[in-house]
Amino acid sequence: IDNDINYNDGNDDNDDEEEEETKKGIVVRYAENMANNPCKHLIIALIISFGLSAVGMVFGEFSVAADNAGWQSRGTQISDRHAQVILVMQNDWNLFNDNDGSVWEELTSNVQGGWETDDDNDDTSSSRRRQRRRNLMKQQNDQQDQEQQRTRKISGSLFDPQIKPSGDDLLLFKGLTHPIPQRDLQSIDECDTSWYGSDQMLGWGTMSALWQVQSSISAIDSSAILALCEAETVTLQNLQDAGHCFGCSSSSSSGNYCLPPYSLVYLARNRVGENGHNLSCAELAVAFQPIQDDVTNELASCATKLKNGFDSSVGWDNFTGCPSDFVPTVVDDAFGEDNKIVTYTSSYFPTYASAETIDGIYDMVGDLDRSDKSVIYGAYEVEQEEMLVRFVDALLIRDMTLAMCSAFVTFTAILIHTRSPWLSFLGLLQIILSFPLAYFVYYFIGGLVFFPFLNFIGVFVVFALGADDIFVAVDKWKNARILNPKGTTVEVAAKALPSAADAMFLTTLTTAVAFFATAICPVAPIKCFAVFCGLLIVFDYIMNIFLVFPALCLYDRWLLGGYHNCCVVFCCSKPSKEDEKEMNNDNDDNDDDTPSLIHRILSGYYHYLHMGRWLLFVACIGAVILSAVFASGLTLPESADVRIVGTHIQYEQHFAWAQNLLSKQLITSGGSRAFIIWGVHPADTGDLNDPNSFTTLELDDSFDPSSEAAQEYMLGFCDRLFAEDFAFKTFSDYECPMDKFNKWLQEQSSSTSPESIYTDNCAGVTEIPLPQEQFDDCIIAWSKSVLDTDVLSNDGRVQIILVRAQSLARYDSPYEFLEREWNKFEGWLKNERKTTAPEGVNGMYHSSEDFWWYDTNGQMFATAYTGAAIALACAAAVVFFSSRSLTMTFFAILSIGYVLAATSACLVAFGWELGFLESICFAILIGISCDFVIHFGHAYTHQKGEFSRHDRTKYALLTMGPSILAAAVTTISAAIIMFFTEITFFQKFATILFLTIVHSTLGSFVVFITLADCLGPSNPTQAYDAIVGRLFPKKKNEDHPTAGVTKDIDELEE
Repeated sequence: IDNDINYNDGNDDNDDEEEEETKKGIVVRYAENMANNPCKHLIIALIISFGLSAVGMVFGEFSVAADNAGWQSRGTQISDRHAQVILVMQNDWNLFNDNDGSVWEELTSNVQGGWETDDDNDDTSSSRRRQRRRNLMKQQNDQQDQEQQRTRKISGSLFDPQIKPSGDDLLLFKGLTHPIPQRDLQSIDECDTSWYGSDQMLGWGTMSALWQVQSSISAIDSSAILALCEAETVTLQNLQDAGHCFGCSSSSSSGNYCLPPYSLVYLARNRVGENGHNLSCAELAVAFQPIQDDVTNELASCATKLKNGFDSSVGWDNFTGCPSDFVPTVVDDAFGEDNKIVTYTSSYFPTYASAETIDGIYDMVGDLDRSDKSVIYGAYEVEQEEMLVRFVDALLIRDMTLAMCSAFVTFTAILIHTRSPWLSFLGLLQIILSFPLAYFVYYFIGGLVFFPFLNFIGVFVVFALGADDIFVAVDKWKNARILNPKGTTVEVAAKALPSAADAMFLTTLTTAVAFFATAICPVAPIKCFAVFCGLLIVFDYIMNIFLVFPALCLYDRWLLGGYHNCCVVFCCSKPSKEDEKEMNNDNDDNDDDTPSLIHRILSGYYHYLHMGRWLLFVACIGAVILSAVFASGLTLPESADVRIVGTHIQYEQHFAWAQNLLSKQLITSGGSRAFIIWGVHPADTGDLNDPNSFTTLELDDSFDPSSEAAQEYMLGFCDRLFAEDFAFKTFSDYECPMDKFNKWLQEQSSSTSPESIYTDNCAGVTEIPLPQEQFDDCIIAWSKSVLDTDVLSNDGRVQIILVRAQSLARYDSPYEFLEREWNKFEGWLKNERKTTAPEGVNGMYHSSEDFWWYDTNGQMFATAYTGAAIALACAAAVVFFSSRSLTMTFFAILSIGYVLAATSACLVAFGWELGFLESICFAILIGISCDFVIHFGHAYTHQKGEFSRHDRTKYALLTMGPSILAAAVTTISAAIIMFFTEITFFQKFATILFLTIVHSTLGSFVVFITLADCLGPSNPTQAYDAIVGRLFPKKKNEDHPTAGVTKDIDELEE
């Protein structure tokens, strides 16, 4: 490789030859057998791999789940609790009306389908899945209207696509929205104006536009009103032409059958005079200009009062200080008496709440007027981000196709490095085959049927890291051939293949362990992704041995036989001098042979590094310390909300701008919905790794509220609960089931004509407590009469009771705040269960979708930290047992520490926070970050006996440097391709992968090499060998000889 170096194993081959022959390991024997029959091994490997791949892809029913389900923790205490609450809420009406027990039997006996997914396979199943996700947890908080309660709207999936619950937003708008009295509305010809200010206006399916003022003026300025009016007019006309809006008669004199949107324009028309709704946009702007200051002051006073005194539990009807036609979606949270400039506002359009309408709006969104950015700029979306859902579904397909670009980059890199189409083709084939083979084990052995879109990141990873193994195998072969230019293919294989298998195994182990360690995460997509990527890495290694190794044997045979066609080498002409020199058996060792270009470059690099090694040593230590200091600035995010696309997408702009509205601040301050439930055990009995499999209903047979002590406890429960600072009523006149029941008993007992259900079932009881034998009959009869589904009965006894409360915690609150609120709630209930609640009613627990989200975040962070610890421990163990040197292990850990610290410092500079997606990426990439260092460490200790640290360092650099550089270039290229994806997680993974590989290259070529050249041991395994020798003494003839070492050192120094 280099004229200055005689690469010798450090053993006297003549003394050792007979011993080597009798003590060949299984890997050496297999390598020799493979070299003797390469075609046989290659064909058998291809047949088996193609066969298993076909079985896996066909009989494993391979499909990608692109609906982003399953992004919640499962199998934890919090998730088990909420699973039961979801199942009860999803089926409460059927349970309530179950007269023969069949519904109870079905739910308790059979695992139910996933609450986010649908098994339908027709073209509309995607829409139904989205609708079902929104029909699960939305519980109308108006307990007086039980019929309306049957048709609920619920929150979306935690990863659909914003990874958050959104259902409680609409619940809280019950306090913010209000029917606008007709006397306060200007007449709009033949239109039903009751839509304005209603819950429907802010409900699922309504299209809205968020507007950002592009200059220093306010959105209430007449020029902004003009621009807003003109944009709304164009958009409304497009919606009307497509038949997506409603509100007016088709025979109206204006020719419009769609209500104008609710916005500042609407408020302006209400205030300019009786003819305001008939003015053109230009006329409206002129008419509004004289009163714009008055309107600004009116709305500013309203906004200030709302921020200082609005109580969502009391509602709008009891709040004074705002115009009756005002809804706080038209101004931002910075607007008020101290700041009279509105920067963000919105427009709500009366669109039909149907999947067909949403699909139509999504298809025509490019025709909607966003204005020209001169005054205002808009972004459109449908409530609960339905258009973003569709956009992400389309993005997934687009981003997945970029994996093909990774395949092209990998093939090109292998072709350049090997200069052999044959080796490049087999190398690419072994990478491709690792995918279906990994899926075979994933499905048939691992039992995982859910295949999330996230798994496709593994395609980028395996193309990048798979090339690394190919480079190592090829370079090991070429080095062995150079050392033995006249040897047979069998002799070269016996040296090269075991060495390559050993080197690749070390990096495969650390990378696979990093992935598998992440599989402890109880979130199905993350767990499946970790398992699948770990299997990809393992099968890439296996296929490298069974495909690339025999391909190398054939390649060597063909070159020895004089076959230099285009399939063997990259050039159809006569082989180059370098090819002849490296691979031709007839080539003689000449003193004037010129090393290859890459080795000349690396020799020159080492020359200058060696000259300035101590200066570099100080610089490296300083870089590690400085990186660690900056990396400490990586903090947890202030919000737990996670977004999946960038703000350059208009749907994400809509979301980002909406966070600035006054309505959003009021909603956030209102907290979220929580539930306290009796009668069910926390459990999730389905397949935790499959969102299509949910749970059975696990009833608590010990629940019995019929005793007088239990009745009195249940009656006083809500008073004690709402006296705490962590829970409050969902609305001002909310009453818990037992309170309503007791009130009914008092009314009926004092009535001159009580209802028959009272006289037939309650035996004239005046209030709680009832006699135990009367309780079930009486409360069941009452619940049936008032349609209260918070009391569910089965076979004549009360089975489930549900209490609703409002919690201060929200999914987008800081993690520490969520944790604090959870602990308050849990601590209070734990005390209730232990000290206050009597037997029979002491098994209650609380649950909340927002607390489920808190649990998901917590599990993600725990996975990241635990996975990182496992990956680091594995890397340290691999380095130690491969190098057999504590010193080299320390150098390796310090170099890996530099990689992680420097990568983290870069992320801090980019303004990133340590969200759970970033945490998962870090845990995985720890395994990748140590690959290069392990290669150098393994090569450093390869020579046995005493060698100077400088000779060892140069040997490691020249033997492994080309492979590492080639792998770095390939992986960086794959990361660059991922930058062109739109999905945020893909981009974040690409960024961290790119930075990790860049710093891994610096950490290995600069930090590790400098440490080794300055302080590396001359005999790194001496202490280890001495300890092992004392524990397991060998016979004298088994000791490794050191004859010839002095001669080799002299040649190295020359």
